Amino acid sequence: MTHQDFLKALVCPLTGSPLTIAEDGKTLTSEDGTIYEVGDTGIVNMLYPKELLPGDAHEQFLYDQAFLRYDKGVSWVFETLNHSDEAATRRFFIDLMDLKPGMKALEVGAGTGKDSALILEKVKPGGTAVLSDLSPNMLKLAQEKLSTEDVNVHYFLGNGSYLPFADDTFDAVFHFGGINTFSERKKAFDELTRVVRPGGKVVVGDESVAPWLRNTPTYATLLKANPLFRAEVPIEDVPANVENFKLYYVFGNAFYVMEYTVTAKAPEVDIDLPIPGKDFVDNWRLRADKADA
Repeated sequence: MTHQDFLKALVCPLTGSPLTIAEDGKTLTSEDGTIYEVGDTGIVNMLYPKELLPGDAHEQFLYDQAFLRYDKGVSWVFETLNHSDEAATRRFFIDLMDLKPGMKALEVGAGTGKDSALILEKVKPGGTAVLSDLSPNMLKLAQEKLSTEDVNVHYFLGNGSYLPFADDTFDAVFHFGGINTFSERKKAFDELTRVVRPGGKVVVGDESVAPWLRNTPTYATLLKANPLFRAEVPIEDVPANVENFKLYYVFGNAFYVMEYTVTAKAPEVDIDLPIPGKDFVDNWRLRADKADA
């Protein structure tokens, strides 16, 4: 996917309608006249809404300030969590995506590119990695660090709850480390799933201390020191059209990561299927009717 192909693949993050690319390639315009700018290094500003909700704006500000010290701080956090092996755990995340050379992957919340580098290796040669973040400074740093040899890499500033792509665009989507703070978390799960083709994988994770550890002394201290670790795993936000859902606790069981496969439609229960071998009519619908009686 060339840069021009990438620009053509972008759609309005609200309506999904096509965007008009300026002749100089520096802007994209939606049907309602909203303009999205292409930066000098090719990073496209697809942020929506233009004025972020307060929670998202706050997170953007924090990451923009911390981008130079972010990696050291995160590595320290993981080291405190039962002296976890950060590199091995990150490889575990990316392996869950089932990526192969030539595939097309999206990372939402790419940060400084630590996980992105592993994604790029998986889709080489000939694959495409699209990397996004809320923070301009974080994404610029990732762009400076990552090698594009034998792989297509494209960048955009974006809100994970409003992804500027058509349905079924990617083979897999990855996000780790931010979804607990998303202002529209349920919508983000819907979006992460929508842009993946049926049969593709979604992998998502963030802070959440495992329930069986929350009352132990050191984890109780962690929960008091950083309320983000009190978050519950947002299983209720997972869309209906998934299968093979799996949940893992990682980094000293203080973070979770979930994986699932996207399906073309949501599963259903055949509530009218008769029970075999019965000499009377019985099925789930009739049982439900009796329960209501």
